[in-house]
Amino acid sequence: MKTILFYWSKGAETRRKIIRLIAESEKKGEGCYLNILAERMKLSHVAVKKHLDLLIEEKYVGILNPDGKPNFLTLTEKGKEIIKEFSRE
Repeated sequence: MKTILFYWSKGAETRRKIIRLIAESEKKGEGCYLNILAERMKLSHVAVKKHLDLLIEEKYVGILNPDGKPNFLTLTEKGKEIIKEFSRE
């Protein structure tokens, strides 16, 4: 079930990379936050936040500590499914 968010829209590659980086952090048992994503992707916090907000809105990414600063990011079930889709490419 390929979705426009990850394949045919502007910013799709950036969103794919964000999902992969969150998955890598989870696999390593490390926390993942906006600043970590921005640093690893060599993008501004603003640029990453724009994509991250969309991924959260579409329920691919969740926040484990919604009142905490910084927000601890995790993949939702929907996010884990899209990772499986990426691995079939």
